[in-house]
Amino acid sequence: MQPTGSKFQRSDRMLDLETVMKKTPWDVIILLGGGNAIAQGCKVSGLSELIGNSFMFLEGQEPVVIALTVCVLVALMTEVASNTASTTLLMPILASMSQSLKLNPLYLMVSGAIAASLAFCLPSATAPNAMVFSFKEIRVIDMLRTGVAMNLLSVLLVVLGMSTWSKGILNITETFPDWAEP
Repeated sequence: MQPTGSKFQRSDRMLDLETVMKKTPWDVIILLGGGNAIAQGCKVSGLSELIGNSFMFLEGQEPVVIALTVCVLVALMTEVASNTASTTLLMPILASMSQSLKLNPLYLMVSGAIAASLAFCLPSATAPNAMVFSFKEIRVIDMLRTGVAMNLLSVLLVVLGMSTWSKGILNITETFPDWAEP
């Protein structure tokens, strides 16, 4: 049954070009696409490997300290690049870093993947942040105020969870497993 009234008209198309051009938030699409392009550029240029080698200052540290450092850095990175792009860039880095540090790759990679979802401060961080910001009702400073507190608390919860629950529930320990040998 088709609704009656002048507001509704039958069409063969679900969406026309004029509506797409007027209603699509192109600034948000370009912002998210740019994050993915940055991630791919870092991978191809060798910057990812350079970043991975720069984490060697963590050698000899407790696994909790390493996980905390990784989570903070990943959470900061996802504020300026999309979490998808950040995760795409960081997973190979965290895998090679864990081999160098002789730490279970899953311990760092799961911590990093969860921390990549902690992007609460800036519109560029995630698509939902960008969409909310595109309505022009919230200022960046408002997002920053709330987001910093949420990020700090969330990073601590991720590290606590990975240091406790991951052992019992996921059977992920800090010990370097045989299957992770290069």
